[in-house]
Amino acid sequence: MNKHILWLVWLISPALFADHVPGHAKLEWGVGLAALTLPDYRGSTREQSQLLPLPYIKYRGYRLRVDDGVEGRFFQTPDLLLSISGNGSLPSSNDNPERAGMEKLDATVEIGPSLEYRVMHDEKTSLWLELPLRFALNVEDSFDSIGSVFSPRLAWRKPAQKKFDWKFRLAAGPLYSDENYNGYYYSVKTSEVTPTRPAFTAQDGFSGYRIDFTYSRRMGQYWFGGFVRYDNISGSEIEDSPLVITDSNFTAGIGFAWVLSEK
Repeated sequence: MNKHILWLVWLISPALFADHVPGHAKLEWGVGLAALTLPDYRGSTREQSQLLPLPYIKYRGYRLRVDDGVEGRFFQTPDLLLSISGNGSLPSSNDNPERAGMEKLDATVEIGPSLEYRVMHDEKTSLWLELPLRFALNVEDSFDSIGSVFSPRLAWRKPAQKKFDWKFRLAAGPLYSDENYNGYYYSVKTSEVTPTRPAFTAQDGFSGYRIDFTYSRRMGQYWFGGFVRYDNISGSEIEDSPLVITDSNFTAGIGFAWVLSEK
């Protein structure tokens, strides 16, 4: 198993999203399992499924939070937050026919600042404008840069008012990627051309839109959560790449963990 897969599963899983409210422990940790189904890349028809160990860790400090991956909070008011957060992807399949003769896509990590503004709220829910800018790195060998992604979105959040309440989050918005990022996934070099795969040079700009729905709940000493993601690249700068076989994809994951300690 690739040495990066376990922590990437944890990093990319939005099911780990949680808001700190009174009654939640500052530190929780445990062990569990996660099941993921995801395309090799947005626009690919080849999917992979993984059943993997899930490290369950939550830390809710004032500046550092380990909930939705790892997040450092630099500035925070009730309605405005500046933080650093991350995302990531798993390596592509070795036998993807859409990329036959091309280099395999490696696991990646995306990290960068996010400015978040609370547009409205009531006693139980809130609506946020999130403006994350993330810089992507190849993590297989040398942590080389592969570009950046800007993904403004509106996010509806329902945190747990009590420790064992359900938590929900629904977010939607466009994605804008630079030339290097789009090129990593969608460009076809002259040396990679085949009778059915013409050359293609990816440009920067609009690269589709994304909708995420996440949910989770503590049940005694156990945690349960999952997510569903919909991606669409219709009308994007990458839509005409010969590596794009479908204009939409679904990604889903579900996790279960046994909480061993909280304090």
